[in-house]
Amino acid sequence: MTLGSDGTFTTLGWPASLEEATGDPQSRTGIGTWKLTSADGSDWPVSFTFHKISGYWDSAVNGGYYGNGLNVSGSRENPHLYGYVGDPDSCELDTFTRSR
Repeated sequence: MTLGSDGTFTTLGWPASLEEATGDPQSRTGIGTWKLTSADGSDWPVSFTFHKISGYWDSAVNGGYYGNGLNVSGSRENPHLYGYVGDPDSCELDTFTRSR
């Protein structure tokens, strides 16, 4: 995942849990916009609006968007984005760290 300072993002291999998608989940690409959301009342502190996901969705053709998001941990200097894999009670996480 690459987050742009202009609020855009690109992904490779995520979101992998799309049951209706075609093709290999590891090579699935996505593009869209991201934003930080307020801590009060949002499902995800980092919200993603996918405009296109290969083998699944294209807003220019289908209209609408696919939304998803991640949680945040770590510090400002060393942030970590993460999402739960399956049941949150299992404590299994997908973690994204900043590449330098």
